[in-house]
This record gives sequence, C-alpha cells and structure tokens, in this order.
Amino acid sequence: MNWRLKAFLQLAFSHLPRGEGLNYFFQRHVTRSLPIEDAECATTVAQAREHIAVLRRHWGGAFSHATLYEFGAGWDLMVPLAYYGLGVNRQVLVDIRPLVRLPLVNQAINQLRRLARQLGLSRPPSESLPSDESAGLAVLKEHYGIDYRAPTDARATGLRAATVDCITSTNTLEHIPFEDIPQILTECRRLLRDDGVMSFRIDYQDHYAYFDRRISVYNFLQYSDRAWAKYNPALHYQNRLRHVDYTCLFRAGGFEVVEEHRADGSEKDLKTLTRLPLPARLRTYPLRDVAVRTALVVLRKR
Repeated sequence: MNWRLKAFLQLAFSHLPRGEGLNYFFQRHVTRSLPIEDAECATTVAQAREHIAVLRRHWGGAFSHATLYEFGAGWDLMVPLAYYGLGVNRQVLVDIRPLVRLPLVNQAINQLRRLARQLGLSRPPSESLPSDESAGLAVLKEHYGIDYRAPTDARATGLRAATVDCITSTNTLEHIPFEDIPQILTECRRLLRDDGVMSFRIDYQDHYAYFDRRISVYNFLQYSDRAWAKYNPALHYQNRLRHVDYTCLFRAGGFEVVEEHRADGSEKDLKTLTRLPLPARLRTYPLRDVAVRTALVVLRKR
C-alpha cells in the first residue's frame, strides 16, 4: 500500500467517532497486520528479553518480587506476556486509550505457548482469557499478575509514588508529542523507587516504510512540521525526534543514561540523508546523529 494512502485512511479514522475500532478492523481484516506472525513474535520476545537483561544488570532486586510498569501496552500485550514468561510476577500497564483486544491477547497467549521452547520462555502462558472484557482483565490480573489500566494518562497515572522498581517502554515514545514527554518523565520519576531503573526502546524510523518499501526509513524527515501534519494523524502519530533530542529530554527530566545500545545508520543511510531536503533544525545536527535507526536506553534517577 502507498504510504500516503494509509496516512489518508488513518487521518479519516482519527476524525471518526469510532475510528479506533475502524483502525483495528482495517489492520485485522484488510492489511492483515494483526495478529502478528511468528517471526515478529520472536522479535518482540527478543526485545522483551533485552529489557529484562539490562534491567537485571542495573537493578539489584529479585525480579520475582519486582513491580514493573510499562506505558503503551498495545493491542495484544505481547511484551507483558513475554515478561511473564521470563519470570516477572507483577506488572502495571497503562494506555491512553483502551487498545487491548482480548482475541488478540488470546492469540498471543497461544502463540507464546506454542513457541515457548523455541523462544526460551521458562514459564509459557497457559490460561486463555474469557471473551467478556471485565472478566478477561480480571483473569489477566489474577493469573498473570498484569494489571491493565486504560484509559490512563501516562502523564498523571494516579498510582502511588515510589511503588515501581522498573519501568519499560517499547517502541512507544516515538508516538508521543514532544510537549508531553517531559510530563511523562516527571511521572516516571515520581513512580520509580530511588534504586529503580528504566529501559526505553525507541524506533526513530519512519513507520510508513515498514509496509511501503519504496520509501526510506528517513522519508518523514524531509518535511517541514506544517507539511508533515498532513500525514501525521492521531492514530499513527510520529514525533520525528532524533536520538539526541531524547538524550536532552532524559537529562532535563533528572535521569542519567547508564547503558545505551544504538543501531547507527550505515554509509548507505548517510548517503540517503544527504539527498533529502532536511529541515533547518536537523541540519544543525551531525548527520550520524540524524541517522540513528533505533536505540535501547537504560536510565536511573540522577
């Protein structure tokens, strides 16, 4: 599908009263991007495992007794279910909108159970959720220790201060407007215990490039803010911030980076960027900073 067509459709969905449901129907039955395939499931579990690995290196407690908080849980709860499979017993999840779809969660449970040995899960999910939403979320909390709260604003969760040991976010921050991120970091700092650790995975690539292979992962960087607004609907929002921008936000929020893993751009990527008419703000950055594709950043209170 042409990326501009998808942008137009999601812009339309964003302005309709039941647009979220239409977007879900479109992804489930038209593009068939949901539920995810086994290969994407394996990638997601690998990302969850990476979070757990870096948190273990910097947090001294036992994960069986940890309280883990994640904002931006998504449709199928694949990452939280992977955390359960890796030994996490208590999780609090928040989403700005109630995105979770129980049929997708059950698909994820079955998929993780089927692939448990291949994925190295020590505790495969085993309990399917009833179709009734309230009953399903109750089983999710009772059996898996996953407390899903939506709609809940990550800027002001209402959770008690200093009650969280570890915080994660997986490919979510890039979908949050710049002006909201400092407030989210302030809330994370309030929730996190003094010895707590955060692990954020951020995808800096143009997400339209995942299904329209004719454009580069830097395509969206060539547009001014005004021009990009036409292609940036609420249901597929991308803030286009670069790695250096997040580093500044983390520092201003009172955090220090204790570990960092960057996927830097290749020489081919740098050549692609030199051909794009980058906005003035990005032209002040070293090109290699603009080219960073993804990063995993581990933080603690400064």
